[in-house]
Formats: sequence, C-alpha cells, structure tokens
Amino acid sequence: MKAKRGSPKSINFLWFLGFLGFQGFTYFKTGNPLSLFWFSFFSFFAYYFIAKMANEMPDERYFENSQKAKLKTANIPLVILFIIGFCAGFPFITKELIILTCAFGWAVTIISYAFLFWYYDKH
Repeated sequence: MKAKRGSPKSINFLWFLGFLGFQGFTYFKTGNPLSLFWFSFFSFFAYYFIAKMANEMPDERYFENSQKAKLKTANIPLVILFIIGFCAGFPFITKELIILTCAFGWAVTIISYAFLFWYYDKH
C-alpha cells in the first residue's frame, strides 16, 4: 500500500507554530535557562515562504535557487559558532546568553534560507 503524503496545503499554516517562540519570554518569569530554547521555534516562520512555493514543480532553476540560498545562509551558522566559541571563555558570558545565541542563530539561519530561496524564485 502506498504511503499517503501530506498535501502542500498541510504546510500552508505550519508557520503559525512560530508564535510558540514567544514562550521563550517565560525565562524572565521562571529563570529557567531551558525556556530560552523556545526562541528556536521562531524558525517555523520560514514556512510562510516555503508554503508560497509548495505548488511549484522542481526544475533546474528551482535547484539553482536553492543552492544559491544555501551558499548565502551557510555563513550565518559559521559566524554564530565562532562567536560562541570565542566568547565562551569570557567571565561575563553566561550560559543563558549562549543558549539565546544558539536559538536565535538557528531561527535566523532557517528563516533567511527560506526567504532567500523565495526571493531568488521571484526575482
């Protein structure tokens, strides 16, 4: 029996999960550093741009735009990891700041890839 795949319509509203990222502000109420990981849910906002292109058939231009977007966004995690590694030894850098940098680095990388991919497709 053939496995049923989700239709492209199923990802149209997946970007609403990005609002779960606002749960990260509970850190200021509870003081629990693990609640800062909620900020990584902001990466679901990338599905807004992905859903716009879900109905297109992949062709050469589609793959070329994907590669260009990947090349541009590959620098973001490299810079974030360098900042974390370089600054982690400083006494004023806390674990909360490292977690926050990781969460926002993840979200920015995913969103910028989806946005650039969409932008290259339209322009």
